[in-house]
Amino acid sequence: MLEVIVSLGSAVADAGNIQNYPPGEKHAVIVFLRQQKGASPDFMAAAKALERKKWSQVSLSRAAPIAVESLNTVHPHAASSYEDALKSGSAVLVFSDPIQ
Repeated sequence: MLEVIVSLGSAVADAGNIQNYPPGEKHAVIVFLRQQKGASPDFMAAAKALERKKWSQVSLSRAAPIAVESLNTVHPHAASSYEDALKSGSAVLVFSDPIQ
């Protein structure tokens, strides 16, 4: 059985990132990662999901399974990201405001 683990952290935009943020800007991120139910959070796979989307210097600090009924409290696009992760293995949300 599968579940989606949500990891919270930050990453730095690289040239060519899909969000078109300036290279070098640091942003808060949420990674949705499909994993086997009960498995420990796979921070390496979550970081690779960001790297494939042209983000580097990934720092993930927390991760946990997410309850479907709480998705709307996480972010307006969390439900669609959850569905994307179930279908394709991962999804990434990047917050628009840069952080320090």
